[in-house]
Amino acid sequence: MSGTEMTMTDVALTQKLSDKDRAELEKAQPMWRMVLSQFMTHKPAVVSAVLILLLVLVSVFANQIQSITDLDPDAQNVANRYLAPFTHAQAGPDVRETEIEKYINNHPAEAEKLQTALLEKGIVQSAAPADALFDLANKEMPEALAGLKSLDIPEAKEMVSLFKSFDTFHFFGTDELGRDVFIRLVYGTRVSMGVGILVAIASALIGLLIGSVAGFYGGVIDATLMRVTDGLLSLPMIPVLIVIAAVDMSKIPALKALVSTSNESIFKMVIILCLFSWMTVALLVRGSILSLREREFVLAARTLGAKDSTIIVRHMFPNVIAPMLVSITLGVGESILFEAALSFLGLGIMPPTPSWGNMLNNAQELIYQAPFLAILPGVMILITTVSFNYLGDGLQDAIDPKSMRR
Repeated sequence: MSGTEMTMTDVALTQKLSDKDRAELEKAQPMWRMVLSQFMTHKPAVVSAVLILLLVLVSVFANQIQSITDLDPDAQNVANRYLAPFTHAQAGPDVRETEIEKYINNHPAEAEKLQTALLEKGIVQSAAPADALFDLANKEMPEALAGLKSLDIPEAKEMVSLFKSFDTFHFFGTDELGRDVFIRLVYGTRVSMGVGILVAIASALIGLLIGSVAGFYGGVIDATLMRVTDGLLSLPMIPVLIVIAAVDMSKIPALKALVSTSNESIFKMVIILCLFSWMTVALLVRGSILSLREREFVLAARTLGAKDSTIIVRHMFPNVIAPMLVSITLGVGESILFEAALSFLGLGIMPPTPSWGNMLNNAQELIYQAPFLAILPGVMILITTVSFNYLGDGLQDAIDPKSMRR
């Protein structure tokens, strides 16, 4: 009887404990939600994440932005240099004549109808019908558009669109060659962000590989890899960068297929920054691996006969992902700043490819004449670098178990 009572008591106690555990389980959150809620409390990091997402979208959809605005980052208009922001500009006579000549060659029948209609209505007074469109392009743009719209023929609509393209609106003004600053900033965002993210990821992978091997095996391997790391950290960077920048990578057989004249400076920039960006990651990973290799789960995996590669990849890599993620985030900001500095010195991305650094380089002599040419790319570099730093700070607080609210 007493045994039956004890059994019933145990069952009741078990039921009571299970109800409590069930309540605790209902309150528990998955790890990703805990990290996200902790990250959302860091307001500067949230704002920085939104700004970085916006910059990434601008980089991805740069071609679409060009199509919508009908602006070419390489189109020059020397007659409209140093225009202030929020200014309209008209294409030069040579540009107008070239575009009209292209239209005449591609649409001879439509062009002939337009020229005849312009002469019949007296909108232009040309000695020869073939000069009617050219004479119309030399008029003031409002007058030319009004004359085209007065023609009651279908061909006039396409010519109206062509003439409207001669008048452009420059949101951020124009540079020393009359190129639109806004669209060059857009493409500069693609170059700078692309280089920064690519270098940060590549350097993180290199540092992860070298740091994990050095920390896991120790001994001669650790000493050799760490001395190489220390040696690269101690190199004078500017002379080395000058030497590497002078190398013509298109003449290297292994890189000849990857390098062209249009992307050589970008490819060279990525290689330079990768060579000098992985050492800090390697030291960070090595320190984490040294603290993990004597832990119980690693000893258990060795006892069960797991290979070294399995222990490193399956048991150690997941434990260094958190500091690696923070390092990658901070590395993007550093790479963007470093690329801008090298391009400003003339060692990085070469014109006409736009980047924030070489835009600053082109504007350094015009700081008094057109200060916005230096302010705009400088502000973009500042905002991006600070945003990535705040994002890394927020991720570090969110992933750190000591600061996580449970």
